Amino acid sequence: MPFCKRTLVPRDICKNDARRQSTEIFRDLADVCEFTLCSVLRQLADLSRQSVSILEELEGELVSMCHRSRRLEGRVVSLQRHVAALACKTPTKSKITM
Repeated sequence: MPFCKRTLVPRDICKNDARRQSTEIFRDLADVCEFTLCSVLRQLADLSRQSVSILEELEGELVSMCHRSRRLEGRVVSLQRHVAALACKTPTKSKITM
């Protein structure tokens, strides 16, 4: 069962924060457009950071899985050689005494 490691919350890109609302008032439509564009770019930057983090984590998991599979492959090859060596031996006949 997968667990949530990250939570992304979309921001309202056209509204000011409560902190900034009292000090900053938009004078015209250009200010609104600039603010909205900056908000979109900030949200895109956050999303990009999160995606890089996810991809780095996936890369680490894949590298770990590759190392484990190589070790397992080495064990299987060793076992095949051992079984082949045992199969080539002639069985010794032992006398059964009663």
